[in-house]
Amino acid sequence: MPAAKTAFENLHRQLLINTKAAAKKQNAQDLKKRIALLSYQRINAIKERDVSKTSELTKKLEEVKKQTEDPQVEVDPKLLEGVKAAQQSGHSVEHINDIANYLSYQRTYNELIERYNPGLSMTQEDKIRKTAHRVGFELPDKE
Repeated sequence: MPAAKTAFENLHRQLLINTKAAAKKQNAQDLKKRIALLSYQRINAIKERDVSKTSELTKKLEEVKKQTEDPQVEVDPKLLEGVKAAQQSGHSVEHINDIANYLSYQRTYNELIERYNPGLSMTQEDKIRKTAHRVGFELPDKE
């Protein structure tokens, strides 16, 4: 029984780590989209010469840029209830340990891929900037 409890705790921990990483990445993408949308709306307000709307959108844009909250995530307990029902045999406990190990190894693999092959996660603009730098050119800053 203690082996089963340890296996479930390990699985729960790995699921939380993976879920939090995914939620963090998704929040960053959502934040980037919100910033782009507000910037677009602000540019349109400037073109229309609407001063009040421009100042309102500028304030909203500054507030959104300050948001860097960590997501609060939880693993659905119903997900683990089905697994707990099958904890009678030693084979299922071993299987649960294998699942937890797989999640851990997969996360480590992805971290190593990002660390040693950063081109996979780079944006197109970053790739262009690095390529230009490699041949001796410097791209102007956006701002």
